[in-house]
Amino acid sequence: MDYFGLVSARNVDKLAAVKLTPVRSALVDAPYVEEFPMVVECRLAHTIELGLHTQFVGEVVDVKVEESALGSDTTADIKKVNPLVFTPDTQAYYGIGKFVAKAFSVGEGL
Repeated sequence: MDYFGLVSARNVDKLAAVKLTPVRSALVDAPYVEEFPMVVECRLAHTIELGLHTQFVGEVVDVKVEESALGSDTTADIKKVNPLVFTPDTQAYYGIGKFVAKAFSVGEGL
């Protein structure tokens, strides 16, 4: 994904350069990438100007998950999806790490 932020679409077909396939969405006016195991399609709901930055708020209209990325309960399995997380403050990418604790129960002992 780093490549997409480094190269201008005016000069190169980014998806072709990295051998990814764009698919036209039937729900929103934006393509998604066929090879990605999970796609969250959003419609722009609000645009908020915050000084030098703009915050875009989207409404989720569809979620597509490859069968190979589903867990035994037929929901997306985060370990199989293997998402990439970007941290703007350190400008670094991270993968999802090991299980830490069960939500809505780990704090009961405090």
